[in-house]
Amino acid sequence: MACRWFVGRGGLLLLILASSCGPEGPPVAISSHGWPIINGQFDNRQDHRAVVALYFEEGGGAGMCTGTMITRRVVLTAGHCAQGALDSYYVIFGSSVSSSTYRLVNDRWVHPQYDGQNIRNDIALLRLSSDAPSDVVPIPHLPHSLAITQADVSNQTPLDFVGFGMTDPNDDNSSGTKMMFTDHLNWVCTNSYGCNWPNPATSKDICQDQSPSGLCSGDSGGPAIVQRGGAYYVAGVASYVGQNCDHFGCNTKVDEYEQDINDFIGGVLGAHCQGAGDCDSGYCVDGVCCEGTCTGNCKACNVPGQEGYCVVVPDGTECDDGNQCNGVDTCQQGVCTRGQVPDCTSDNPCQTGSCDPATGCVYQPVADGTSCSNGRFCDGQETCRDGVCRPAAQVPDCNDNNPCTEDSCSSAAGACLHQPVADGTSCGGGLCGVQVCQGGSCISQETNNCDDQNPCTKDWCNPDTGCEHSGLPEGYACGECMMCLQQQCVEAPDCRVTTGSCGCSAGGSAGRGILLLVLGVVLGALRRKHGKP
Repeated sequence: MACRWFVGRGGLLLLILASSCGPEGPPVAISSHGWPIINGQFDNRQDHRAVVALYFEEGGGAGMCTGTMITRRVVLTAGHCAQGALDSYYVIFGSSVSSSTYRLVNDRWVHPQYDGQNIRNDIALLRLSSDAPSDVVPIPHLPHSLAITQADVSNQTPLDFVGFGMTDPNDDNSSGTKMMFTDHLNWVCTNSYGCNWPNPATSKDICQDQSPSGLCSGDSGGPAIVQRGGAYYVAGVASYVGQNCDHFGCNTKVDEYEQDINDFIGGVLGAHCQGAGDCDSGYCVDGVCCEGTCTGNCKACNVPGQEGYCVVVPDGTECDDGNQCNGVDTCQQGVCTRGQVPDCTSDNPCQTGSCDPATGCVYQPVADGTSCSNGRFCDGQETCRDGVCRPAAQVPDCNDNNPCTEDSCSSAAGACLHQPVADGTSCGGGLCGVQVCQGGSCISQETNNCDDQNPCTKDWCNPDTGCEHSGLPEGYACGECMMCLQQQCVEAPDCRVTTGSCGCSAGGSAGRGILLLVLGVVLGALRRKHGKP
């Protein structure tokens, strides 16, 4: 079968593959053998079944491109692949164009500013006359919020390139089998003038260097698939390559056309919606047009790749069984399964925790006065008030009022400690002398002698006032044949000295003197006995 390339601006090769004959009835293989995508590998992946071959009549002949099902009925492809007669398109499912599973097309959209000569806005959409086979999971188009940027070049983000095109630019028959290769981008062209040589790409293109693998004719419209957040998206649509499929291969940057794509998808299943009136089905569920009401905790209509169909969500997706005491519920094989029961134990000793099915963990204050001691003896006894642990009103007083000890509080020992200071440490003093510590006690060391040399006075020292003297009783014996009179030691009247004694004559004043003398002696003895002056 003779094939030809379409040549665009500057000799760039559009990746359409054309033959001199068109199909009659269901499409047939362009070639019985061949390995498209240069240095690629055969692609029979289940998640790539959305990549389809496009077979159509054009200019008296037939052409072949590649496309991707982005919904159950919409194919995303290149603008230069959508120039044929509408009723001549066959969308072929499977790993080879020889497959007998296909759909017809009844509507299309080509970007209104598509420029085939300068290869700009090379993007188009085809709508099938009926849904894709049930085992085909659409690959959604990449939204602008997840756009390809220069960071993907720097980080060498891997992309899968898939197509039915040629593997040998010199062999027209080396096409018709789905192939793929994985590579990273080398250029992201978003400026109005595109990228510079060696990659003369137009604006809104993403390109790779065709090494070690690359695109070729027939791969036009095929996807560059990127993974974002665990889901796959069509990030690029194969558009053109350099001469002989060498040096560079460029894809139209899909996220730049998000609104155009959404507008064409419209009310079909999987289209974005805000209300039931936006959808042909009459059901807007989870933000997309859905086939039905799609009820149940573990079913959704916006599962990536299956938008528009009520399907079981992936295991691990959060769900809600209405009982907050069951923890974070997750879907497991389509069933909302309770998670780990929340621990409502309160870290606050003045609150108690419990679980309310409607709201989850709730906390109530304990009774005021409840102990919330931190176990530190020296902090005293903390107690709860209004659900808050308050400091102790009184802490241990470890002052023993002894100047000869160092007082401290030990939580480890759970007691007050009193350590004696060094012996000889001053602990006070006064007018009578000094006080020093000895074995933890304060001992007075009097140095002030208060003796006034008067035998008729009692002498002592008061630390606050100094020496004090008080008179002895009248008649107090102050020596041999002497007695105290008005605090003076005088000779006792009518006394005479005899051997070893003092004798006085009897009668008269002498008798009274003797009586006073005797009374003085007795009184003095009594006072000395009781320690009084």
